[in-house]
Amino acid sequence: MKKVVSFLLAAVMMTGTLAGCGESQPSSSPQAAGSAAASTQASQDVSGQSITITTWNEPSKDDALNMYKQAEKATGVKVNVTVIPESDYSSKLGQMVSTKDASSDIMVVWENDLKNFAEAKGILPLDSYLKKSTIKTSDFIPAVSKLSGGMGATYGLPWCAATEILYYNKDMFKAAGIPLPTNNWKYEDFKAAAKKLTKNGVYGCALPNTQTWWAGIGGAGDKIYDPSNGQMVIGSGAVSFVKDCKEMVDAKVMPAPSSDTTDLFAAGKAAMAWQGSWNVGTYADKLSFNWDIASLPTNKVKYNTLHTGFYTINANSKKQTAAWKVIEYLMGEEGQTINSKASGNPSALKTIAAKGAWKVASAKKVTNWDAITDSLNSGIFGYTCLPSGVTNNAVSKFNSALLGQTTPEEAVKRASDYAAETIGY
Repeated sequence: MKKVVSFLLAAVMMTGTLAGCGESQPSSSPQAAGSAAASTQASQDVSGQSITITTWNEPSKDDALNMYKQAEKATGVKVNVTVIPESDYSSKLGQMVSTKDASSDIMVVWENDLKNFAEAKGILPLDSYLKKSTIKTSDFIPAVSKLSGGMGATYGLPWCAATEILYYNKDMFKAAGIPLPTNNWKYEDFKAAAKKLTKNGVYGCALPNTQTWWAGIGGAGDKIYDPSNGQMVIGSGAVSFVKDCKEMVDAKVMPAPSSDTTDLFAAGKAAMAWQGSWNVGTYADKLSFNWDIASLPTNKVKYNTLHTGFYTINANSKKQTAAWKVIEYLMGEEGQTINSKASGNPSALKTIAAKGAWKVASAKKVTNWDAITDSLNSGIFGYTCLPSGVTNNAVSKFNSALLGQTTPEEAVKRASDYAAETIGY
Protein backbone atom coordinates (compact mmCIF):
# COMPACT_ATOMS: atom_id res chain seq x y z
CA MET A 1 0.00 0.00 0.00
CA LYS A 2 1.33 3.31 0.63
CA LYS A 3 0.39 2.52 3.29
CA VAL A 4 0.98 3.06 2.09
CA VAL A 5 0.74 5.51 1.55
CA SER A 6 0.79 9.09 2.09
CA PHE A 7 -2.06 13.79 3.56
CA LEU A 8 -4.56 16.68 3.65
CA LEU A 9 -4.54 20.12 5.08
CA ALA A 10 -7.89 20.46 6.77
CA ALA A 11 -10.93 18.25 7.12
CA VAL A 12 -11.59 15.61 4.46
CA MET A 13 -14.03 13.82 2.26
CA MET A 14 -17.80 13.08 2.60
CA THR A 15 -21.51 13.73 2.43
CA GLY A 16 -23.49 16.29 0.53
CA THR A 17 -24.39 16.70 -3.13
CA LEU A 18 -22.67 15.49 -6.23
CA ALA A 19 -21.47 16.42 -9.56
CA GLY A 20 -20.82 14.27 -12.48
CA CYS A 21 -22.29 14.54 -15.89
CA GLY A 22 -22.46 11.84 -18.50
CA GLU A 23 -19.90 11.69 -21.25
CA SER A 24 -20.00 15.38 -22.13
CA GLN A 25 -17.85 18.15 -20.68
CA PRO A 26 -18.59 18.58 -16.95
CA SER A 27 -20.79 21.46 -15.88
CA SER A 28 -19.15 24.36 -14.06
CA SER A 29 -21.68 23.77 -11.29
CA PRO A 30 -21.11 20.54 -9.33
CA GLN A 31 -24.68 20.55 -8.07
CA ALA A 32 -26.13 20.99 -11.54
CA ALA A 33 -23.84 18.36 -12.96
CA GLY A 34 -24.82 16.02 -10.14
CA SER A 35 -28.49 16.27 -11.07
CA ALA A 36 -27.66 15.46 -14.67
CA ALA A 37 -25.56 12.48 -13.65
CA ALA A 38 -28.18 11.16 -11.28
CA SER A 39 -30.87 11.25 -13.94
CA THR A 40 -28.79 9.57 -16.65
CA GLN A 41 -26.54 7.09 -14.91
CA ALA A 42 -29.18 4.40 -14.35
CA SER A 43 -30.27 4.29 -17.99
CA GLN A 44 -27.06 5.03 -19.86
CA ASP A 45 -25.39 2.01 -21.43
CA VAL A 46 -21.65 2.34 -20.93
CA SER A 47 -20.63 -1.11 -22.18
CA GLY A 48 -17.99 -0.92 -24.88
CA GLN A 49 -16.54 2.30 -23.53
CA SER A 50 -12.97 2.57 -22.31
CA ILE A 51 -11.74 4.36 -19.19
CA THR A 52 -8.35 4.85 -17.54
CA ILE A 53 -7.63 4.48 -13.83
CA THR A 54 -4.45 5.90 -12.29
CA THR A 55 -2.88 4.22 -9.27
CA TRP A 56 0.51 3.57 -7.65
CA ASN A 57 -0.02 -0.20 -7.28
CA GLU A 58 0.70 -2.70 -10.02
CA PRO A 59 -2.38 -4.85 -10.74
CA SER A 60 -2.18 -8.54 -9.89
CA LYS A 61 -0.73 -10.69 -12.68
CA ASP A 62 -3.34 -13.32 -11.80
CA ASP A 63 -6.46 -12.33 -13.73
CA ALA A 64 -8.69 -13.87 -11.06
CA LEU A 65 -7.15 -11.48 -8.52
CA ASN A 66 -6.98 -8.50 -10.87
CA MET A 67 -9.97 -6.40 -9.81
CA TYR A 68 -9.69 -4.24 -12.93
CA LYS A 69 -9.92 -7.24 -15.25
CA GLN A 70 -12.92 -8.48 -13.30
CA ALA A 71 -14.48 -5.00 -13.43
CA GLU A 72 -14.26 -5.17 -17.22
CA LYS A 73 -16.19 -8.44 -17.27
CA ALA A 74 -18.84 -7.16 -14.87
CA THR A 75 -19.43 -3.74 -16.40
CA GLY A 76 -18.50 -4.14 -20.06
CA VAL A 77 -16.20 -1.13 -19.67
CA LYS A 78 -12.59 -1.54 -20.79
CA VAL A 79 -10.31 -0.55 -17.88
CA ASN A 80 -6.84 0.71 -18.73
CA VAL A 81 -4.47 1.06 -15.78
CA THR A 82 -1.78 3.73 -15.52
CA VAL A 83 0.75 3.06 -12.74
CA ILE A 84 2.80 5.98 -11.42
CA PRO A 85 5.68 5.21 -9.01
CA GLU A 86 4.79 5.94 -5.39
CA SER A 87 7.63 8.46 -5.03
CA ASP A 88 6.14 10.63 -7.80
CA TYR A 89 2.49 9.81 -7.31
CA SER A 90 1.15 12.77 -5.37
CA SER A 91 3.01 15.38 -7.43
CA LYS A 92 1.99 13.79 -10.75
CA LEU A 93 -1.67 13.74 -9.79
CA GLY A 94 -1.37 17.33 -8.63
CA GLN A 95 -0.06 18.28 -12.05
CA MET A 96 -2.93 16.50 -13.72
CA VAL A 97 -5.45 18.40 -11.62
CA SER A 98 -3.78 21.79 -12.12
CA THR A 99 -3.56 21.34 -15.90
CA LYS A 100 -7.08 19.86 -16.17
CA ASP A 101 -5.61 16.73 -17.71
CA ALA A 102 -8.47 14.46 -18.83
CA SER A 103 -6.34 11.41 -19.63
CA SER A 104 -7.33 9.63 -16.41
CA ASP A 105 -11.00 9.06 -15.61
CA ILE A 106 -10.54 7.52 -12.16
CA MET A 107 -7.73 8.63 -9.88
CA VAL A 108 -6.92 6.77 -6.66
CA VAL A 109 -6.18 9.80 -4.48
CA TRP A 110 -4.24 9.80 -1.23
CA GLU A 111 -5.69 11.28 1.95
CA ASN A 112 -3.53 14.41 1.90
CA ASP A 113 -4.60 15.33 -1.63
CA LEU A 114 -8.33 14.72 -1.42
CA LYS A 115 -9.40 18.08 0.00
CA ASN A 116 -6.98 20.03 -2.19
CA PHE A 117 -8.17 18.33 -5.36
CA ALA A 118 -11.79 18.90 -4.40
CA GLU A 119 -11.19 22.59 -3.71
CA ALA A 120 -9.44 22.87 -7.07
CA LYS A 121 -12.56 21.31 -8.66
CA GLY A 122 -10.36 18.56 -10.01
CA ILE A 123 -12.54 15.71 -8.71
CA LEU A 124 -16.29 15.25 -8.56
CA PRO A 125 -18.52 14.89 -5.49
CA LEU A 126 -20.18 11.49 -5.67
CA ASP A 127 -23.31 11.79 -3.55
CA SER A 128 -25.91 11.77 -6.30
CA TYR A 129 -24.35 8.62 -7.68
CA LEU A 130 -24.38 7.09 -4.21
CA LYS A 131 -28.10 7.81 -3.77
CA LYS A 132 -28.86 5.35 -6.57
CA SER A 133 -26.13 2.90 -5.58
CA THR A 134 -26.01 -0.24 -3.45
CA ILE A 135 -22.91 1.13 -1.67
CA LYS A 136 -23.83 1.87 1.93
CA THR A 137 -21.67 4.65 3.32
CA SER A 138 -23.13 3.91 6.77
CA ASP A 139 -21.26 0.60 6.66
CA PHE A 140 -17.81 2.21 6.58
CA ILE A 141 -15.52 1.75 9.59
CA PRO A 142 -15.82 4.63 12.11
CA ALA A 143 -12.71 6.50 10.99
CA VAL A 144 -13.98 6.76 7.42
CA SER A 145 -17.34 8.01 8.63
CA LYS A 146 -15.59 10.67 10.73
CA LEU A 147 -13.97 12.10 7.64
CA SER A 148 -17.25 13.86 6.87
CA GLY A 149 -18.12 17.45 7.54
CA GLY A 150 -15.24 19.45 6.15
CA MET A 151 -15.99 19.33 2.46
CA GLY A 152 -19.75 19.23 2.08
CA ALA A 153 -19.69 16.24 -0.28
CA THR A 154 -18.33 12.72 -0.72
CA TYR A 155 -15.37 13.11 -3.04
CA GLY A 156 -13.83 9.67 -2.73
CA LEU A 157 -14.47 6.09 -1.65
CA PRO A 158 -11.71 4.12 0.14
CA TRP A 159 -10.35 1.21 -1.87
CA CYS A 160 -9.30 -0.66 1.30
CA ALA A 161 -8.23 -0.10 4.91
CA ALA A 162 -4.76 -0.89 6.21
CA THR A 163 -3.01 -0.18 9.51
CA GLU A 164 0.18 -0.93 11.42
CA ILE A 165 0.62 -4.11 13.44
CA LEU A 166 3.32 -5.86 15.46
CA TYR A 167 5.21 -8.69 13.77
CA TYR A 168 7.14 -11.04 16.02
CA ASN A 169 9.43 -14.04 15.71
CA LYS A 170 7.68 -16.81 17.60
CA ASP A 171 10.78 -18.99 17.76
CA MET A 172 12.80 -16.25 19.46
CA PHE A 173 10.07 -15.56 22.01
CA LYS A 174 9.78 -19.22 22.91
CA ALA A 175 13.56 -19.67 23.15
CA ALA A 176 13.74 -16.69 25.54
CA GLY A 177 10.82 -17.96 27.62
CA ILE A 178 8.83 -14.76 27.05
CA PRO A 179 5.01 -14.91 26.79
CA LEU A 180 3.84 -14.20 23.26
CA PRO A 181 2.42 -10.74 22.51
CA THR A 182 -1.37 -10.33 22.60
CA ASN A 183 -3.70 -7.69 21.23
CA ASN A 184 -3.79 -6.19 24.74
CA TRP A 185 -0.02 -6.05 25.15
CA LYS A 186 1.21 -3.00 27.06
CA TYR A 187 3.94 -0.72 25.75
CA GLU A 188 6.06 -1.40 28.84
CA ASP A 189 5.79 -5.14 28.14
CA PHE A 190 7.02 -4.49 24.61
CA LYS A 191 10.06 -2.54 25.82
CA ALA A 192 10.93 -5.18 28.41
CA ALA A 193 10.61 -7.99 25.87
CA ALA A 194 12.70 -6.11 23.30
CA LYS A 195 15.51 -5.79 25.86
CA LYS A 196 15.44 -9.50 26.73
CA LEU A 197 15.35 -10.54 23.08
CA THR A 198 18.46 -8.53 22.20
CA LYS A 199 21.35 -11.00 22.01
CA ASN A 200 23.69 -12.85 19.68
CA GLY A 201 23.63 -10.05 17.11
CA VAL A 202 19.82 -9.91 17.01
CA TYR A 203 17.96 -6.69 17.82
CA GLY A 204 14.93 -6.85 20.06
CA CYS A 205 13.01 -4.67 17.62
CA ALA A 206 13.61 -3.05 14.26
CA LEU A 207 13.77 0.74 14.05
CA PRO A 208 10.45 2.50 13.40
CA ASN A 209 9.83 3.25 9.74
CA THR A 210 7.93 6.25 8.41
CA GLN A 211 4.55 4.72 9.17
CA THR A 212 5.34 3.38 12.61
CA TRP A 213 7.07 6.51 13.92
CA TRP A 214 3.66 8.13 13.86
CA ALA A 215 1.91 5.17 15.44
CA GLY A 216 4.36 5.39 18.34
CA ILE A 217 3.90 9.13 18.70
CA GLY A 218 0.12 8.84 18.59
CA GLY A 219 0.24 6.06 21.17
CA ALA A 220 2.32 8.32 23.39
CA GLY A 221 -0.56 10.78 23.45
CA ASP A 222 -0.04 13.32 20.67
CA LYS A 223 -2.92 14.19 18.34
CA ILE A 224 -0.56 14.44 15.32
CA TYR A 225 -3.19 15.85 12.94
CA ASP A 226 -5.96 18.33 13.69
CA PRO A 227 -8.66 18.04 11.00
CA SER A 228 -10.26 21.32 12.05
CA ASN A 229 -7.29 23.39 10.86
CA GLY A 230 -4.96 21.01 9.01
CA GLN A 231 -2.13 21.48 11.49
CA MET A 232 0.43 18.99 12.73
CA VAL A 233 0.12 18.63 16.50
CA ILE A 234 3.10 17.01 18.22
CA GLY A 235 4.70 17.72 21.57
CA SER A 236 5.27 15.75 24.73
CA GLY A 237 4.19 12.46 23.15
CA ALA A 238 6.69 12.82 20.33
CA VAL A 239 9.46 13.79 22.76
CA SER A 240 8.68 10.77 24.93
CA PHE A 241 8.68 8.28 22.04
CA VAL A 242 11.86 9.71 20.51
CA LYS A 243 13.54 9.42 23.91
CA ASP A 244 12.45 5.79 24.22
CA CYS A 245 13.81 4.97 20.78
CA LYS A 246 17.06 6.80 21.56
CA GLU A 247 17.51 4.71 24.70
CA MET A 248 16.88 1.51 22.73
CA VAL A 249 19.32 2.55 19.99
CA ASP A 250 21.98 3.40 22.56
CA ALA A 251 21.43 0.00 24.21
CA LYS A 252 21.55 -1.69 20.78
CA VAL A 253 18.00 -2.96 21.29
CA MET A 254 17.20 -1.15 18.04
CA PRO A 255 19.56 -0.47 15.12
CA ALA A 256 20.78 3.09 14.59
CA PRO A 257 19.25 4.97 11.65
CA SER A 258 21.20 4.37 8.45
CA SER A 259 20.78 4.16 4.70
CA ASP A 260 20.61 0.36 4.92
CA THR A 261 17.13 -0.71 3.83
CA THR A 262 17.45 -4.39 4.80
CA ASP A 263 14.30 -5.80 6.38
CA LEU A 264 15.89 -6.99 9.63
CA PHE A 265 12.78 -8.83 10.77
CA ALA A 266 12.48 -10.86 7.57
CA ALA A 267 16.22 -11.55 7.73
CA GLY A 268 15.90 -12.96 11.25
CA LYS A 269 17.99 -10.11 12.68
CA ALA A 270 15.20 -8.47 14.69
CA ALA A 271 12.77 -10.28 16.98
CA MET A 272 9.99 -7.76 16.44
CA ALA A 273 8.95 -5.05 14.00
CA TRP A 274 6.17 -2.49 13.77
CA GLN A 275 5.08 -2.53 10.14
CA GLY A 276 2.10 -2.15 7.87
CA SER A 277 -0.58 -4.83 7.80
CA TRP A 278 0.13 -5.23 4.09
CA ASN A 279 3.41 -6.95 4.98
CA VAL A 280 1.41 -10.06 5.89
CA GLY A 281 0.95 -10.67 2.18
CA THR A 282 4.57 -9.79 1.48
CA TYR A 283 5.88 -12.27 4.04
CA ALA A 284 3.23 -14.94 3.49
CA ASP A 285 5.06 -18.28 3.44
CA LYS A 286 8.45 -16.82 2.54
CA LEU A 287 10.01 -16.47 6.02
CA SER A 288 12.18 -19.30 7.31
CA PHE A 289 11.00 -19.01 10.93
CA ASN A 290 7.68 -19.15 12.79
CA TRP A 291 6.08 -15.75 13.08
CA ASP A 292 2.78 -14.17 13.98
CA ILE A 293 1.15 -10.78 14.44
CA ALA A 294 -0.49 -8.76 17.22
CA SER A 295 -1.91 -5.29 17.68
CA LEU A 296 0.63 -2.59 18.38
CA PRO A 297 1.32 -2.39 22.13
CA THR A 298 -0.84 0.13 23.96
CA ASN A 299 0.99 3.08 25.47
CA LYS A 300 -1.03 6.01 26.85
CA VAL A 301 -3.71 5.32 24.24
CA LYS A 302 -4.45 2.59 21.70
CA TYR A 303 -3.52 4.23 18.42
CA ASN A 304 -3.28 3.18 14.80
CA THR A 305 -2.94 5.15 11.59
CA LEU A 306 -5.29 4.18 8.79
CA HIS A 307 -3.84 3.98 5.29
CA THR A 308 -5.81 3.92 2.07
CA GLY A 309 -6.46 5.69 -1.19
CA PHE A 310 -9.78 7.00 -2.48
CA TYR A 311 -11.44 6.22 -5.78
CA THR A 312 -12.29 9.59 -7.32
CA ILE A 313 -13.70 10.70 -10.66
CA ASN A 314 -11.68 13.26 -12.59
CA ALA A 315 -13.86 16.35 -13.05
CA ASN A 316 -12.38 16.77 -16.53
CA SER A 317 -13.12 13.23 -17.65
CA LYS A 318 -15.49 12.86 -20.59
CA LYS A 319 -16.48 9.38 -19.40
CA GLN A 320 -17.70 10.07 -15.89
CA THR A 321 -20.68 7.71 -15.96
CA ALA A 322 -18.53 4.82 -17.16
CA ALA A 323 -15.99 5.72 -14.48
CA TRP A 324 -18.70 5.53 -11.83
CA LYS A 325 -19.87 2.12 -13.04
CA VAL A 326 -16.34 0.81 -12.56
CA ILE A 327 -16.00 2.41 -9.11
CA GLU A 328 -19.36 0.97 -8.10
CA TYR A 329 -18.12 -2.51 -9.02
CA LEU A 330 -14.78 -1.99 -7.25
CA MET A 331 -16.58 -0.88 -4.08
CA GLY A 332 -19.11 -3.71 -4.25
CA GLU A 333 -18.72 -7.05 -2.50
CA GLU A 334 -17.13 -8.83 -5.45
CA GLY A 335 -14.64 -6.07 -6.21
CA GLN A 336 -13.73 -5.55 -2.56
CA THR A 337 -13.33 -9.30 -2.00
CA ILE A 338 -10.97 -9.62 -4.96
CA ASN A 339 -9.00 -6.60 -3.74
CA SER A 340 -8.70 -8.10 -0.25
CA LYS A 341 -7.52 -11.45 -1.57
CA ALA A 342 -4.94 -9.76 -3.79
CA SER A 343 -3.63 -7.20 -1.31
CA GLY A 344 -4.27 -8.70 2.11
CA ASN A 345 -5.98 -5.47 3.13
CA PRO A 346 -9.52 -5.51 4.59
CA SER A 347 -12.35 -3.57 3.05
CA ALA A 348 -13.30 -0.33 4.78
CA LEU A 349 -16.89 -1.63 4.58
CA LYS A 350 -17.52 -3.54 7.82
CA THR A 351 -19.87 -6.22 6.52
CA ILE A 352 -17.50 -7.11 3.68
CA ALA A 353 -14.41 -7.03 5.90
CA ALA A 354 -16.13 -9.32 8.42
CA LYS A 355 -16.13 -12.13 5.85
CA GLY A 356 -12.34 -12.33 6.07
CA ALA A 357 -11.27 -12.42 2.43
CA TRP A 358 -8.18 -10.40 3.43
CA LYS A 359 -6.75 -13.31 5.44
CA VAL A 360 -3.83 -14.18 3.20
CA ALA A 361 -4.11 -17.90 2.45
CA SER A 362 -0.36 -18.33 1.98
CA ALA A 363 0.39 -16.79 5.40
CA LYS A 364 -0.15 -20.13 7.09
CA LYS A 365 1.92 -19.26 10.16
CA VAL A 366 -0.42 -16.44 11.17
CA THR A 367 -2.99 -17.40 13.80
CA ASN A 368 -3.92 -14.05 15.38
CA TRP A 369 -5.93 -12.53 12.52
CA ASP A 370 -7.90 -10.56 15.12
CA ALA A 371 -4.85 -8.28 15.35
CA ILE A 372 -5.84 -6.64 12.09
CA THR A 373 -9.51 -6.11 12.92
CA ASP A 374 -8.48 -4.85 16.36
CA SER A 375 -6.10 -2.34 14.80
CA LEU A 376 -8.79 -1.14 12.40
CA ASN A 377 -11.14 -0.47 15.30
CA SER A 378 -8.57 1.86 16.87
CA GLY A 379 -7.55 3.37 13.54
CA ILE A 380 -7.74 7.04 12.65
CA PHE A 381 -6.58 9.14 9.73
CA GLY A 382 -3.56 10.82 11.27
CA TYR A 383 -0.20 11.69 9.74
CA THR A 384 -1.33 10.53 6.29
CA CYS A 385 -3.57 13.60 6.14
CA LEU A 386 -0.51 15.88 6.33
CA PRO A 387 1.79 16.78 3.42
CA SER A 388 4.36 14.03 2.95
CA GLY A 389 7.17 16.59 2.96
CA VAL A 390 6.14 17.64 6.46
CA THR A 391 5.97 14.14 7.90
CA ASN A 392 9.12 12.93 6.15
CA ASN A 393 11.02 15.97 7.41
CA ALA A 394 9.85 15.20 10.94
CA VAL A 395 11.05 11.59 10.72
CA SER A 396 14.42 12.87 9.52
CA LYS A 397 14.61 15.11 12.60
CA PHE A 398 13.64 12.23 14.89
CA ASN A 399 16.37 10.04 13.38
CA SER A 400 18.88 12.83 13.95
CA ALA A 401 17.99 12.73 17.64
CA LEU A 402 18.57 8.97 17.71
CA LEU A 403 22.04 9.57 16.30
CA GLY A 404 22.79 12.14 19.01
CA GLN A 405 22.96 15.01 16.53
CA THR A 406 20.24 16.92 18.38
CA THR A 407 18.01 16.43 21.41
CA PRO A 408 14.54 14.89 21.22
CA GLU A 409 13.06 18.22 22.35
CA GLU A 410 14.89 20.14 19.63
CA ALA A 411 13.99 17.55 16.99
CA VAL A 412 10.28 17.87 17.81
CA LYS A 413 10.47 21.68 17.83
CA ARG A 414 12.21 21.78 14.45
CA ALA A 415 9.68 19.36 13.00
CA SER A 416 6.81 21.49 14.34
CA ASP A 417 8.35 24.73 13.05
CA TYR A 418 8.83 23.23 9.60
CA ALA A 419 5.21 22.06 9.53
CA ALA A 420 3.93 25.51 10.52
CA GLU A 421 6.04 27.18 7.84
CA THR A 422 5.16 24.68 5.12
CA ILE A 423 1.44 24.44 5.79
CA GLY A 424 1.15 28.12 6.73
CA TYR A 425 -0.13 28.66 10.23
